[in-house]
Amino acid sequence: MSNYRDLAKKELESKKILNENALYSEGITERIHPKLEEDLRRNRHSLAECGIFPEGDIISSEMKLIRERFKEVVKRCREAFDMETVDNSVIMKEQMKLVMEAMEIESKHKDKLEQLAIEMVMEEFDIPEGSIIFEAELRPNIDASGVSETPVESLDEEFNDTEEISRANGEVKKRRVLNAMTQGAAKSVNHMFHMVHEQLSDMNARLPNTYKKMMSAADMMYYIIPDMDKQIKGGRCETDYNEDENGDLKPVIKAQAMVFPVLIHELCKGVMEVLSSHGLPTQENIAKYVIDKADFLQAEPWDMRFGPAIWRRFCDCIPAEDFGLKHHVYADMATMESDEFNSLMKEIIGGTKKGKHMVSEMVKEIKKEIQEDDFNETMGDNYFNIDDLL
Repeated sequence: MSNYRDLAKKELESKKILNENALYSEGITERIHPKLEEDLRRNRHSLAECGIFPEGDIISSEMKLIRERFKEVVKRCREAFDMETVDNSVIMKEQMKLVMEAMEIESKHKDKLEQLAIEMVMEEFDIPEGSIIFEAELRPNIDASGVSETPVESLDEEFNDTEEISRANGEVKKRRVLNAMTQGAAKSVNHMFHMVHEQLSDMNARLPNTYKKMMSAADMMYYIIPDMDKQIKGGRCETDYNEDENGDLKPVIKAQAMVFPVLIHELCKGVMEVLSSHGLPTQENIAKYVIDKADFLQAEPWDMRFGPAIWRRFCDCIPAEDFGLKHHVYADMATMESDEFNSLMKEIIGGTKKGKHMVSEMVKEIKKEIQEDDFNETMGDNYFNIDDLL
């Protein structure tokens, strides 16, 4: 019996070591905070109950996504700070200095940077002039009030039946995933400042490199600080709708941030929220239930950790020649029933041929709809009734 226990113990320990090593890519000696590692292994994260992860092998699909993202974050941080290995103490010490330096420089160019952020996001999403109202503001302090720390538990909501409750809870889980993808899309553009390197250098030669260090350090901190939801809020975004002169509702995106790259991030989140809103239930009371249950501050750090890798898997499914349609595909996905959405997300995260085929079919349908809309717009009032010719 003693030999059996010794062998079993040895086997468990060897599997644990293999599991730990598999979380990190080759050449990555940096480590995620032990508490985050433990939470990841025990499925204590914002997407744990969402049903979108395919079955793993040595490690879970969630761990593979984190491994992919952490490798990218480490390499970017090494390059920004010219380190062979990232020194966490240096990163945390330098981060606030970099933010303060950026804010000081930006104070002399505030209006230009606010407008530049709007222009960059409009170009990224190919947004026609006037279709969305943007309000962007760089400010030293961000008001984080009004956002719940945790899911709203005690809701006086009356459902018609248990089937409606089940559908509503499915929509909550879907919105949790959409929130993570929103953070992923925003993270993919908050390093976009390099695209306007010349304009930033004209303002101040130090600005591009300050941003590079600052944002690389910010990304790293999500993996070395467990309670990032308790840190200073660097930005926020609200979306609303106003009636135009024709009585049509037009989206309004109000973004605030302490520094320019975060302002881009928040504006992107606003646009993604407008796209995500297509997937909310049409009944106002159930839509509120979904938002109250899905949108909360404690989920954001894990959304930030998972989101970029999930967004990349999604983008990898878009044919290269149709990459500009990715936001149309995302909006269509948001309208899916939760079960259909989960099935598609499993294929996307799994990187399967089926997932790419499913997304390609969605792209084909979108292109067809765009062609039909263009045709109808071109024809305008030129349609005629065959009866008029008789």
